[in-house]
Amino acid sequence: MISLIKERTRVTPDENQEKLIRSGWGNETADNTETYRILYHSEGYLVEGYMSKPKRSEGKLPLIVWNRGGDNEDGRLDDFLACGILGEIASWGYLVIASQYRQADEFGGVEVNDVINVLKAGMELAEFDGENAGVEGWSRGGMMTYLMLTRVKFLKCAVSVSGLSNLRRNFELNPKLKKKFFDKFSRFSPDIISKEMDLRSAVNFHKNICETTPLLLIHGTSDDRVSYEDSVDLYRLLKPAHKAEIEIKLFENGDHYLRADRREVGRLRKDWFDKYLKLKY
Repeated sequence: MISLIKERTRVTPDENQEKLIRSGWGNETADNTETYRILYHSEGYLVEGYMSKPKRSEGKLPLIVWNRGGDNEDGRLDDFLACGILGEIASWGYLVIASQYRQADEFGGVEVNDVINVLKAGMELAEFDGENAGVEGWSRGGMMTYLMLTRVKFLKCAVSVSGLSNLRRNFELNPKLKKKFFDKFSRFSPDIISKEMDLRSAVNFHKNICETTPLLLIHGTSDDRVSYEDSVDLYRLLKPAHKAEIEIKLFENGDHYLRADRREVGRLRKDWFDKYLKLKY
């Protein structure tokens, strides 16, 4: 069997980047994790990504797929961000893997397959414990997470932070995002564009989201990029029929990145992952 990961190259932060990682994500992230650029196969494409893991572990590790926000170049990880963002999760005792999405990005279209294939790539890694896998997405990555949960039914838990679930609402809130999306589909009729918007909005496909995957929604009430009502509405729609635990945490006056609440957001995420992904003997 051919491995999905074609290349895996260790990332080494420079002195200034290391200082920033220590101040932003802590000494544990800087000292005790290692991060790699990866190139992996997805539907005939070679897609870029990253992975992080603890430098030392007593055994096999649970796996977390991390879904980035943005589109095209906006929101892409670089070596520094990957070492910080993914490294922090790895410092909690996890194997973490993330896709940059294919270059022909449809903002929630075919590149959902890149997320599913990066999950498969992570599950091939020797460090994976073979059983416990979860997912986290931020902003547009929340949308990718919701789409992923309509197709992957075995994930042990999911976290969405500032997650996008209603494109129509947020195109009014964020004209720049609307223009980027409409530019991607400029050759199509308004009816097709409208359909594509709805296909990416979890408030429309919420009944297809896996009801046995525990889900944590986190959002700031002053988010000016993705309305916090996206998380409120999705929670309201999912709660009645969701068989697994589902929680929502709103941060009063929190911005899109929840900058002022980073410590508490980190604690909530870690506790959720530890609850559902750590092996218990």
